[in-house]
Amino acid sequence: MTYEDLLPSLIANQMAAISPGKIYQPPFPKWYNPDATCAYHGKTLGHSIEQCLALKYKVQHLIEVGWLTFQEDRPNVKTNPLANHGGGAVNAVESGRPRRSKPLKDVTTPRRFIYEALQKEGVIPRGGHGEDSCLMHPGLLHNMETCLAVEDLLQ
Repeated sequence: MTYEDLLPSLIANQMAAISPGKIYQPPFPKWYNPDATCAYHGKTLGHSIEQCLALKYKVQHLIEVGWLTFQEDRPNVKTNPLANHGGGAVNAVESGRPRRSKPLKDVTTPRRFIYEALQKEGVIPRGGHGEDSCLMHPGLLHNMETCLAVEDLLQ
């Protein structure tokens, strides 16, 4: 929150009042900005409200005495790790449709690779040899990409 946003709230809650600022004459201090005005000092030239030390000290004092606090709207892991949702009850539980596995005909990974990986993990018992065209049916002359038994197993 900027000091420009904060000042109207401080004035409305009677925590601050606009006080006329000093009007400087040449030679000006180093920090003097002739293009900036301070709302806290009644639009006096010389500095902006964001550089106003008097307002910064006022805000710091109000914080120290407990009259001014800033509450964050987003979660803060130091004070409250969960966002404020208007109560301690669960408002809704959503469930999506159950995930279905991709049809085997749409899988681009070779069936032999999948089958060997499942064998390696112990999901499917070992069978066949590396030179067999179908590890499920050793000695038959069909490959794993066209084997209906492999398709049923993997699907």
